Amino acid sequence: MNRVTNFFLIFIFIFALINFISNDISNELEKQYLSSNNLPTNTTIYKENIDLKISNIIARDNTKESNEKILINEEEYRSNFIVNLDEQLVQLNKELRFLIKQNQYAEFSDRYGGIKGIYLNGYHFNNKNKMVLIDSVLKNTNVNTLVIDIKTDNGHVLFETDNSLSIDMNNVRSKYDKAALEELKNSKNLYLVGRVVVFQDPLFAKKYPEEAVFDTAKNTIYSQDGQYFVDPSSEKAQNYIIDISKEACELGFDEIQFDYIRYPDSNYKYMKFKDESTFENRIKNINSFLSLAKPEINSLGCFLSADVFGYILTNKYDGGIGQNLETMIENLDFISPMVYPSHYSSGSFGFSNPNRNPYGVISAALQDALDRDVEPYKLRPFLQGFWHTDYEVRENIRAAEDKDLGWLIWNVSSSYNLEYFSKIDS
Repeated sequence: MNRVTNFFLIFIFIFALINFISNDISNELEKQYLSSNNLPTNTTIYKENIDLKISNIIARDNTKESNEKILINEEEYRSNFIVNLDEQLVQLNKELRFLIKQNQYAEFSDRYGGIKGIYLNGYHFNNKNKMVLIDSVLKNTNVNTLVIDIKTDNGHVLFETDNSLSIDMNNVRSKYDKAALEELKNSKNLYLVGRVVVFQDPLFAKKYPEEAVFDTAKNTIYSQDGQYFVDPSSEKAQNYIIDISKEACELGFDEIQFDYIRYPDSNYKYMKFKDESTFENRIKNINSFLSLAKPEINSLGCFLSADVFGYILTNKYDGGIGQNLETMIENLDFISPMVYPSHYSSGSFGFSNPNRNPYGVISAALQDALDRDVEPYKLRPFLQGFWHTDYEVRENIRAAEDKDLGWLIWNVSSSYNLEYFSKIDS
C-alpha cells in the first residue's frame, strides 16, 4: 500500500472521527439535558432530533416559568455543544495539518534518499555572489535542503514582523519574505529549515536584563566571549521564541531548528540564574520549553529540531548545559548533533588527532546515539564544512550515510565546494 493510499485512509479516519466526536458530544449533552428535567434517557425520544425533543418538552410544560427555564437550558446546551465541537474541530485541523506534513516529508525523503543539506547564512540571502555559489551547489549536486537563519546569533530577526518585542528591540534586519522563500523553494524543490538561535541573544539580554543570566561578581548581565545568555527559565524569552518560530512557519519553512538551546558552557561560578543551576533544574527548564514549543510549531505543519553539542551523544548527563539526549529527543522531531571532528579533544574515540580522522570520529559518535535507542530517522547530524579538505568533508558525509542517516553541512561563510557532494545529471 503506497503513501498516497495511506494518506487518504488517514483523511477518511479523521473525517469519521469528527462525526464520532460530534455525535458523542451531542449525545452527552442530550443526556445531561434530559437528566436535568427528570426525563428518561432510554426512551425513543432520545433518538430523535434534539430540536424536536426540546420542542415536545416545552409543549408539555404549562407554566411560563418552566418554559423560560427550558429555553435558557436549551440555549446553554446549544452553546456548549457548539463551543466543544469547534474546539475539537480546531484540534483535529491542527493534527491533520501535521499529518499532511509528515506524509510530504516521508515522500520527499524517499524520493531523494534522505535529507542532504547545507547551511546558508541568513545575512547572505541577498548577496549575489554567495547565492550564485549556492545555486550552483543546488543545481549540480545531490543537496536538497537549506538551513537558513530566522533569528541569528546577533539577535536579529531576518524577516519583517509586527512582534512587539522585536519592535521594542529594533532587531529586524529583513533579508527575505514569503514570496522570496517560495520562489527559492519551488524552483529547486527544496526542504527549508529555519535556524532560530534561542538562549544566546545579546539584544534581548541587554534590553531585558531581568531576563538574562547575571554576573554577581561584576554586578551586571553575564557575558562570555561577547555572547550574552538569556535565562532558560524566562517565560518572556520562551514565548518570544515560540511566536517568532510560528511566524516563520507561516512564511514557508518546513522545519524550525533551535540552536543554542542550552545554558552557557562555562564553569564560571558567579553566574546567577532564576533557578539554581542543578542537573534537575537545567533538564527541567530546557525540556519544559521544548514541550511547550513543539505542539505550537507542529500545529502549523512545521517540524521541530535542535542543534546540540556532539559530545552529548556520549555523555549520559547534560554536560552542565541542560542538553540530555534521552529527555530532549522526547520533545523533538529531529536532533542534529554537531559532531565536528575539530571539536573533539585528543584521544577521543582513540584518535590522537580527531580532526584528521573524520570518518572514525563521526562514526563512533553517531553509534553512541544509536546504541542509546535514538531512532535513526530522528538523528540528522551537522557535519564539518570548515578546516577540512574536499576529501575530509566527503568522509564526514560517508560516515553519516553508512549509518543510513541524513546530514547537514555547517560553514558559517556559506562556502561549499562542489567536490564535497555527489554530482547529479543536469
